[in-house]
Amino acid sequence: MIRPTPFIRQAERLINRNPELFGPGPLARRATGIGAMPPLKGLVTCATQGLAVGLVGGLAYNFIYGNPGVQMIEDYYKENPPR
Repeated sequence: MIRPTPFIRQAERLINRNPELFGPGPLARRATGIGAMPPLKGLVTCATQGLAVGLVGGLAYNFIYGNPGVQMIEDYYKENPPR
């Protein structure tokens, strides 16, 4: 048996023995939301939400900043027309 040193006593206090979080099985908490869905449905939902957030974010950026890279190229060709 290991002799109880201050370090071992401190480590034992760090262990969370809350049964709502870590018991009796590997994990007693039940999934909710996307985690509770069947795997394929959860994947499709997550991918759809990711695409929607990306699309809305991209459109908002384009609306707010006006696509500055394209604007710089257009300004350059207005000042220096091709021959």
